[in-house]
Amino acid sequence: MRPPLVLTIAASESDGAAGLQADLKTFTALGAYGASAVSMVTTVTAHQVHDTHPLPADVVREQIDAVAEDLRIDATKIGALGSAAVVEAVAGAVREHRARLGRIVLDPVMVSAHGTPLISAEGASALGQQLLPLVDVLTPNMAEAAQLLGRPLATSIEEIREQALALQALGPGAVLITGGRLEGEDVVDVLVHAGGTDLLRARRDPRRRIRGAGSTLSAAIAAQLARIAGFDRAGQLGEIGKAGADDDLVTIVASAREFVASATENAQDWTLSRRGGGYGPLNHLITLDT
Repeated sequence: MRPPLVLTIAASESDGAAGLQADLKTFTALGAYGASAVSMVTTVTAHQVHDTHPLPADVVREQIDAVAEDLRIDATKIGALGSAAVVEAVAGAVREHRARLGRIVLDPVMVSAHGTPLISAEGASALGQQLLPLVDVLTPNMAEAAQLLGRPLATSIEEIREQALALQALGPGAVLITGGRLEGEDVVDVLVHAGGTDLLRARRDPRRRIRGAGSTLSAAIAAQLARIAGFDRAGQLGEIGKAGADDDLVTIVASAREFVASATENAQDWTLSRRGGGYGPLNHLITLDT
């Protein structure tokens, strides 16, 4: 019996902490087989983003076409895309191959942890117009949610919920906004789906600056969706919000958050940079450390 198969369409990040490298490690840690289509190349370290290079749109499209036509994909995760042209190419590929891509999770990456923009303003606009209507789960952080909507940053859980509902109205079956920017002892993520709203709380861990948590969270959700109960590998997808899928989704998101928390906790003593400091990676090897 083959494992669940997940495609990531994301940036290659040279230090391996985020992007498709984090995605592929997450898939493996959670028992899924990972395939990839590279959208852009970033020269990045724990301390800074040196440069970003979105790939030609036709090259990105060729990769997706090849994988979708050959592999039995159970879920797809989309991350940083870099340019409006690449967003348009990915949206076109999704529309053509929708039945072959399984459930789709979009992590609308716009700015790196270092504060460097990872997509043009035109690209960010194209994300909202072209990709949001095509995906099952959207996983922005608070800043990304505000930018997609053209609104100020939320300042309360209720405002996060309102923005999640506004994003859901643009097409995604469910929206998870991570609330790490709100002050407080707990981090509260807001999950909006057809069955209602769930507030997911976790104790804030201020000990170390981590990069790749968003990539890992969305990848973990995609990996878990690939094995969702009742999933038809032939490609006949039930809608999120139907036939108990919401209960499955809440469980999946909670499980993905636990994986991220454990991977963060178990990387606290890692120092991979020769210079020390900076943004460290998560420990995606936790499922192997037994």
